[in-house]
Amino acid sequence: MIGTVLRRLAGAAPRTAALARSRRGLRAAIALAVVLLLAVVGLLSRCSTAPETVRVAAVGDMACDPDDPDFATGAHDHCRQKQVSDLAVALNPDVLLGLGDFQYELPTSTAYRTVYGPSFGRLMSRTVPVFGNQEYKVQDANSFTAYFGKQVKDARGYWSQDLGRWHLVVLNSNCFAVAGGCGKGSPQQTWLDDDLKRTDRTCVIAAWHHPRWSSGIGGPDPRTADLFRTLYAHRVELVLSGHDADYERFAPLNPDGRKDPLGVRQYVVGTGGQAHYRPDPVADTPAARAARPIGEFVDFDHHGVLELELKPNSWSWSFRAVGVGNPLDKGEEPCH
Repeated sequence: MIGTVLRRLAGAAPRTAALARSRRGLRAAIALAVVLLLAVVGLLSRCSTAPETVRVAAVGDMACDPDDPDFATGAHDHCRQKQVSDLAVALNPDVLLGLGDFQYELPTSTAYRTVYGPSFGRLMSRTVPVFGNQEYKVQDANSFTAYFGKQVKDARGYWSQDLGRWHLVVLNSNCFAVAGGCGKGSPQQTWLDDDLKRTDRTCVIAAWHHPRWSSGIGGPDPRTADLFRTLYAHRVELVLSGHDADYERFAPLNPDGRKDPLGVRQYVVGTGGQAHYRPDPVADTPAARAARPIGEFVDFDHHGVLELELKPNSWSWSFRAVGVGNPLDKGEEPCH
C-alpha cells in the first residue's frame, strides 16, 4: 500500500514541474505579445495622426529695404515682396519654408515689422525660418531670432522636425558663424549624420541658404560640400536653398555634381521679391559652365514661390511666378 502511494507521488512530480514550465512559457509568450501589440498600436497611432499630404511654400530673399528707392514703386522689378507673398498666402500652405535673407539690407526690428510683417509675416505661425547671410548683419542674428521667436527651434541655426510623413532638416550654411563650420567632423555635420541615422521617415527634405550648386550670380558654394555629401549618403530626396536671386531646378546629383538616380535634387528659390539677377557675363564663361552642373530648368526673370506637395512616398512641385497664370516649372517624383 505504502509502495503504491510513493510510486504515484514520484510520477506526479515530473508532471508538476512540466506544468510549471508550461505556465512560465505561456506567461512569457503573453508578455511578448503585449509588447508587440503596444508597439504596433503606437506605430499606427503615429501614422494615423500624420497628414497624408503637406503643402509647402518655399522661397528666400524676400523683403526689400524700407530705404530702398524702389521700395514704394517696385521699379526696376525690385521690392516685389507683397506680390510674391500674395502668391504664398493664396496657396494656403501648411508650411512657409523661408530660405534665408528675409529682410534687406539691415534686418532691424523696424524693418521686420514694417516690410516683412505685412507681406510674408502673414504666414508667421506656419513659418520655418532658415538662417541667411542677411540675418547676420545684426550681431548673432539677434533681430532675426527675436522676430521669429519660437519658430527658431535652435539658435545655432540647425535642427530637425517632421512635416507630415516627411522629415525636415534645417541647416545653417553661414559656416563662418556656426561653431566648427560646415565641414566633415564639425558639430553640425556630425549632428546631421546622427539625425539622419535616427529618423524612421522614408522621405527626407533639407533646407539651407547658400546653394551647393548654382548657375546664378553667386555660383556653386563648396562650403556646403560635406553637408551635401552627408545628405547623399543617407539618400535624402531634396535640398532647398536661396541666396542666388533666381529659380533653378537640378537633376538628382551625387556629391561631385554628376547625375545620379539616387542623388539629391536641389532647388534654388531666391525669388521672394527683393530682386532677381542674371549671371555675371564676365564670370559665366563656357569653361565655368562646363565645370559645374547646369540645372534642368532655370529662370532668371521672375519672382515667385515654389509649391511642394509632400506625399507619403513622393512629392510634386510647381514654381508659381508673379503675373503668370500657369506654373513655369512642375513635376512629380517618388522618394528613394
